[in-house]
Amino acid sequence: MAQHARQELTEQREEWFREMQEGLLQQVRACSALDPEHLREDLGSPRLIGTLLVVRIAVLHARGMAEPDICSELAKSAAFSAPTPTSEALTALVREVRFSIEFNGLACSVALGGLGLQPWSPESTYMLLLEYWAAQRGRTVTRSRVEQELHELWDTNDQRVLAALSALPAYPLEGYPDLWKRLKAEPDFRVGNAAAMALGKHSGADRDEERWHNTRTWSILKAGHLVTVGRDLVCCQAARHWLGRYMDKAPDGDEFRGVLGRAGEVIQEQLDHIVLAVEGMSAIEYELLRDRDADEHFQDSCLATFQEQLLGRHSEFALLDKHETTHGTWGPLPWWAVALHNDRERRAAEELLVRGGLQLRIEARDPSADELVIICEEPGLGPSGLSALLRFDLGSAVHCCELLLLARREQVGLDFVTEHIDEWDDRELNLVGSLSLSIGEEISGLLASVATRSLRRLVPGTSGAPHYNEGLPLLERLLKTSQPTAACRYLP
Repeated sequence: MAQHARQELTEQREEWFREMQEGLLQQVRACSALDPEHLREDLGSPRLIGTLLVVRIAVLHARGMAEPDICSELAKSAAFSAPTPTSEALTALVREVRFSIEFNGLACSVALGGLGLQPWSPESTYMLLLEYWAAQRGRTVTRSRVEQELHELWDTNDQRVLAALSALPAYPLEGYPDLWKRLKAEPDFRVGNAAAMALGKHSGADRDEERWHNTRTWSILKAGHLVTVGRDLVCCQAARHWLGRYMDKAPDGDEFRGVLGRAGEVIQEQLDHIVLAVEGMSAIEYELLRDRDADEHFQDSCLATFQEQLLGRHSEFALLDKHETTHGTWGPLPWWAVALHNDRERRAAEELLVRGGLQLRIEARDPSADELVIICEEPGLGPSGLSALLRFDLGSAVHCCELLLLARREQVGLDFVTEHIDEWDDRELNLVGSLSLSIGEEISGLLASVATRSLRRLVPGTSGAPHYNEGLPLLERLLKTSQPTAACRYLP
């Protein structure tokens, strides 16, 4: 029976990954570039290889890479076999992924709802699938071969990441024990009873479990393996604390002190198994399992509400003449656009796109301020002399949600755009180039703090949503009655 339970837990995890792959591939099902005949059979399941290619394209889009450059990257991929897809097929695939990002966030389609993927972070989905692929690949080839293929096929270059991915077990939950069967098998029934009491309402474990369920960002119906491990984690932590308190009260030499001690050992053994299981799973699974405080749960609910407003809309890029910089979004991603006004600025931007070096800083840090200003520039204005100033109104629900999105993503795309009126009085736009700016933990933490404080003022008395896919009604009404966030990515 115990072996059957372990197999069931492993199968639940495999089903989670199957649903993920099917949901991502469903969005590009009309693209012939991912037909099995084009994918190498020796690398693993064609479905998994195709899914990795889809999410890799999404990552390159999120970095601001131009479509022709993404197609060139794909054409060189060793994941394809002969006959390789035509350039037309690759272009169609790249555009289909772009459309999916714009209109359902790639991770927000009906098929993917509740799996826990973050629409504002295709990079995290890519890493999740890489971890899974590396673990499966490690069943048939050596670790050094896995690391080589991660580098050559999937553009993974960090040696620490390569070493970590190549060491992952294929089935990290295969040896996971059933705690209640373990208690029933305990020779001293008093130990089993004490541990069972500690895992129930006496210790508050049931209350902790309910709170844990209520702060998840994913459906408990779609990730059964995470439900089991997460429930065991919060209940065992509560039980350990409860048993420890009673151990402190029991006098030395008391017979029941030994019973409590043994019950604590059983609970600790289960916690040790949980640690081993989590270490063998992916970084995203850990993120989905870990405890979330009240602020994080509130932020999750605000972002879910905001994403619902962002996706599925048809918006045209517009750069206002009086603004040098516009902040907004592209699909679920934060995105900015900088207007260049003359040839000198254009040349400076072209050099900057090659050289890099733009940094962000926050001008207003006063907790009572009604505006937050982000300045984007090279240190000391650098060789380019370019800088951009972005103003966020802290009384605007849209602007506060944008700041929260920036904090979670920790990156922002930036386009350099020229615009002018031609001799026929037509407005002409030209994309000079795009780059991705890293925000950094310090600024991200500050943005999250400011946005959370401001949103709590705008929706007073509101805590997180009671269900993973529900938004906050008051915030939803504010967003609907506000000026919608700008669509900031210009794609000719």
